[in-house]
Amino acid sequence: MKKKLLAITLCLAMTVSAMAGCGSKQDTAPADTGSQNTDASAQSGGEKDAAPASSNSAAPADTSASGSGSGDLEGAHVLLLKAAGTFTTKIYEGYSDYMESHGYKTAEKSPTETTVAAQVQIIDELITQKVASITVATNGDAGYDEVFKKAKDAGIIINSVDSACNPEFRTIHVNQASSESLGAYQVRAAVLQALGVDYPGDNMEKAVDDALASYTGDELRIGVLSASIDTPVQNGWIADMEKELQRPCYQGKVSPELDKKYGNDDLTASTTQAQAFMSENKVDVIIAPTTVGLAAQGQVLKQAGSDMKVTGLGVPSEMQAFMPLSPDENAFDYVCPYMMLWDLGHLGALSAAATLAVMNDGFDGKEGSTFTMDAWGDYPETTFTAAPASDGGTEVIMDDPYVFYKDNMADWINKM
Repeated sequence: MKKKLLAITLCLAMTVSAMAGCGSKQDTAPADTGSQNTDASAQSGGEKDAAPASSNSAAPADTSASGSGSGDLEGAHVLLLKAAGTFTTKIYEGYSDYMESHGYKTAEKSPTETTVAAQVQIIDELITQKVASITVATNGDAGYDEVFKKAKDAGIIINSVDSACNPEFRTIHVNQASSESLGAYQVRAAVLQALGVDYPGDNMEKAVDDALASYTGDELRIGVLSASIDTPVQNGWIADMEKELQRPCYQGKVSPELDKKYGNDDLTASTTQAQAFMSENKVDVIIAPTTVGLAAQGQVLKQAGSDMKVTGLGVPSEMQAFMPLSPDENAFDYVCPYMMLWDLGHLGALSAAATLAVMNDGFDGKEGSTFTMDAWGDYPETTFTAAPASDGGTEVIMDDPYVFYKDNMADWINKM
């Protein structure tokens, strides 16, 4: 049997961004759901119900980064993500809006290529320019310690977002969702799509249990089109996908081995790997835990007229050609019946709030310490608590993943 399977400004261009880089679901935007769940112990694999001084000289020419905030950066708060693109733009919109509403100068300085070396070069330049803080999403596990130590010695606040940096140097990591929930959501969505089950809306865990209980076909195989092989955040999610696959309901019915390929968050490389999945024909469904990979895989499957499905983490405006946009449509007429992500603007604003808490309120990031994020957009004032992170540091968690599907995609295309 063939196995079937975001909130700020208008972004309608079908560009593929560099990313960054999950059951019940909300039917409304996350901004309408009230207070966020900030207790890390409540962030599980289960689903939730609903949905400055001036410088004496100009800044040096920036040949390695693309972003706003050029010129005098002394005293500025800088967001440094993995690479320039739609994902980065949307996070920076929230970050800069929150910072500037509190009277602070910001800049976004993400590199044009997703490498550690490119980010290290930018950080070195930012130290020279005497910025006040750097919030970074790292492109790798290693290679930053020397430059982070230099920044810290210069009195620069260091936090991370999305992809954590060494806890020795950061105050806090801002996590969009728990790794456990992101891994579990994506596996559950993939298995349900491989079995031709539409998004259940209330509890994907139960839906998976029920669907697999009656499944008697060949063992299903899942492919993963990720970013680079050493990107911490995706590797953490993949580890939690593998953990999810150890649950009894999958045994003998879904292979615990994931077929992994890496597109380096580059459109051309991701497309090549997506085509490899097609030509090898070894998997029944594909997970792309990166916006670049998801859009690339969607395009390849659509062009091939394949009935293979893909799910993962995507931006609605980039995925509208590959997903149903109306409740009346058959989701399985599309290569991506449903996918996950989070409100990118809110993630940026939370990152800004964390930095200001360190700078102004004595927030030290130690386990149990708290800070309050002021009301932003439709989100109410919310207190976040630092909880242990898997790397030995601490983190705050924004929320559970948000599922985009045929009932809400039309609402989100114009927002994210």
